[in-house]
Amino acid sequence: MSFLKSSSAGPILSVPSPTPSNSSSSGTKRKRPAEDNRPTTIYSQPQDTGTGRHIFTQVSYAVEKLRQEDRPMTFRELTEYLSIKPHETDLRSQLLQIFQDPGQPRIQWNGKDLYSYRPKNNVRSAEQLKGFLQNQKAALGLSVKDLKDGWSNAAESIEAMEKRKELLVTHNKKDGSARTVWINDPTLMHTVDEEFQNEWHKILLPANLDDLRNKLVAAGLKPSSAPREIVASKPKEKKKKAPRRGGKQTNTHMQAILKDYSHKRK
Repeated sequence: MSFLKSSSAGPILSVPSPTPSNSSSSGTKRKRPAEDNRPTTIYSQPQDTGTGRHIFTQVSYAVEKLRQEDRPMTFRELTEYLSIKPHETDLRSQLLQIFQDPGQPRIQWNGKDLYSYRPKNNVRSAEQLKGFLQNQKAALGLSVKDLKDGWSNAAESIEAMEKRKELLVTHNKKDGSARTVWINDPTLMHTVDEEFQNEWHKILLPANLDDLRNKLVAAGLKPSSAPREIVASKPKEKKKKAPRRGGKQTNTHMQAILKDYSHKRK
């Protein structure tokens, strides 16, 4: 077994590594080709990716401007306020299309070159408020917050109308401001004589609820706290079926011969 000894064997060859080494023979790490030096592929990108958002942002600014001015404005006034240059033709045409859209909920176009703010309720004066409430099919209350959306001095006008008894108004508990309004007819408001008011307040209600109930019963009145009487419904009577009559009689020529058994029918 002498051939296994290192002295008898020849020089040992180094087996190459299956993966290339990043280290050079000098021991320093060999750098790979830098990826930054590779040519970068540039893909085409859509132009003006934020155009849609930009347009609707401009529309919101225009709506707020119309609401603050509370007057009709031209397209030129709006574009100057929005700082849109004359050479921005695409943006101007898109804004013009949005402004003139009949379905636009906040901008009203007069058909020419005037644009105004369209509030939730087209009410801008006391007379318009009265007409709006009178023309309602149902006696619904109108929110004062919605009225202020297009009517800047709505609170002052509502307060004056309430004093003239033209409106019924509910107020907020915190600050006492008007909250909801209904139409009111001043001709239906009548004053009660002071003598009658005094006689009315002289009537004292019993402190005990049972005493009040007993007095109502003694006066022949039915108190609201009385138990509800349940009337038992009678069962419906079943109708008796009429006896079934026979069909068309035949063999009439043999009546003298055949026997009559009709009396045995049940």
